[in-house]
This record gives sequence, structure tokens and C-alpha cells, in this order.
Amino acid sequence: MKTIVWKKLGCIISPQGAPAWRSAHAGMTSVLPADDGGYRVFLTGKDEKGRFQIGWVDLDAQFNITQDKPVLAAGRMGCFDSHGLCMPTVVRVSATQLYLYYVGWGLTAPGFFVNRCGLAISDDNGATWRRWSEAPLPLIDERDPIGVGTVDVLRERPDFWRMWYTTFREWRQMPDGSWRHFYHIKYAESADGIHWEKPADNLAIDFIDDKEYAIGRPAVLKEADGYRMWFATRSDGATYRIGYAESTDGRHWTRRPAGIEPSATGWDSEMVEYAYVVKRGAEYLMFYNGNGFGASGTGLAIAQL
Repeated sequence: MKTIVWKKLGCIISPQGAPAWRSAHAGMTSVLPADDGGYRVFLTGKDEKGRFQIGWVDLDAQFNITQDKPVLAAGRMGCFDSHGLCMPTVVRVSATQLYLYYVGWGLTAPGFFVNRCGLAISDDNGATWRRWSEAPLPLIDERDPIGVGTVDVLRERPDFWRMWYTTFREWRQMPDGSWRHFYHIKYAESADGIHWEKPADNLAIDFIDDKEYAIGRPAVLKEADGYRMWFATRSDGATYRIGYAESTDGRHWTRRPAGIEPSATGWDSEMVEYAYVVKRGAEYLMFYNGNGFGASGTGLAIAQL
């Protein structure tokens, strides 16, 4: 596949002056094209009290915000998502039904976090949502016993769904006594988008060297000649960057240069991460986050082959 070279257009969804639900954080997006040529951007918002929730922002064809709405808040105390939820991935099932996969977290020991993947369903095209269950999706097992976090889901046929998911390999104690998480991306399949089977050789994106320890937030785009995946990657002594890989079958991936790096100054000068890419005709649109994991907002980059 041909190389994509990105041109940044700047921050388009900022927490500054935003409604309360996303006034401290606006990032980690999933994007659905709208009938009017605009986009519904599902994202993670955080308010001034530190509460994470999921909502959507509507953009017109020129990427101006026209309206927004919070739609899913933290779950009941004691449930897997009682202390917050983030990282939405939205899949259209029908003209009116949407599935929203998300990361939830609850009570954990200081310095640690445990991710679980939840599912919410909308029957009115995203206006209102109900949880599939107060429990997470059944993805934790002997092969992934610690945690499953961010996912991307592609419904290739009504009875064939594909998932690329972030899974914790281990928590490792470092020489200074602290603990570091190690996670990478695996693959699963489903007939209904809820119950998933993991092939025997389902590792998708692994660490490239002994300094890399975090690979997550996959975002997959299917093309005529294969698949493209963008992901977030972090190595020892560095902040998050956007990674990129290509595959002919969606199972076996080759990493390539991503073509986008932090800017010299400004809202994305410290890190770039959590890319989500859609196509608009011959153009590619990348929605991504900058400094502070979305604390500085969501930006847009555009490319043509």
C-alpha cells in the first residue's frame, strides 16, 4: 500500500470554553460520517471534578462544532466502570442501532489500574444508550487474565465481526520499586459482536524492542488491498507517539512509519496519540490527541495518497 503523508490542520475540539462535561479533557475519539457531510465524533470528556464520561460532538463539513451531548457516565458503585469510562469505539449495526465499546475502570490499589471492556447499545442512532450489562464483555480468560482495554471493532459481515484489542501482558516491578504496565494488541472474532473467540496465534502488534512497553488504542481501516492500523505506542524515556502498520489479512501486520510526529510548539508538541482515521473521497482524515492524553483537545490531520 502507498505511504500516507499527513498535514496537520490544528486542534478542532478544545476543552477551553467547552461545556462542563468536556471542559477538562476532550479526546480518545471514534468517528461516524453523517448524512450531511459532517461527522459525529464520539469522545471521552472530563469535567472540572475529574469525572470521565463519554459523549459526542457533531461537526459540519468544515469541521466546525454544531452541537454536543454527554451520553454515558460512570457505572454503579462497585461495578467495573464505577470510577470512569473512556476510549469509545462505535460500530453501526443498522440505520438506527449502534454498538459502543468502551474502557471502564473501578477501585484499584494506588499506582495500579485495571481496564475492562464494556458495551453500550443505542437504538435511536446515538441519542440515548443502555448498557449491554453492568458486567464487562467476557474477554478475560487464561490467555488474557489481567486486563483488556481499548478495542477497535470492524463488522465485515452481519455474522463476522473482527476485534483488535489491547491486553495487559504483565505488571513488572522496576529497579526503583515502582510498577510498570506492559500491554500490546491481540485479535479476536465474533458472530454477534458480544461473544468473542480468540484464534491460537492472535498476537497482532508486539513490542518492537526491549524499550517499548505500551501499545494500545488500535484503529483499523479496511482498504481494497488490505488493512491499515494506527495505534498508540510508548517506549522507556519517551511520551506517546502514533504507530502504524499494514496487513493483507487483518491478522499479520508489518509496522511502517506513521508519517506524523509532535509539533515544535503548541497543543501537540509533547506527544501525539490515539489516532482514528476515516476516508472522505480520496482523502484520509486523522482525528488524534496531543499533550496530556486529550487534555489539550482533539486535532485533525489530512492526507491524500
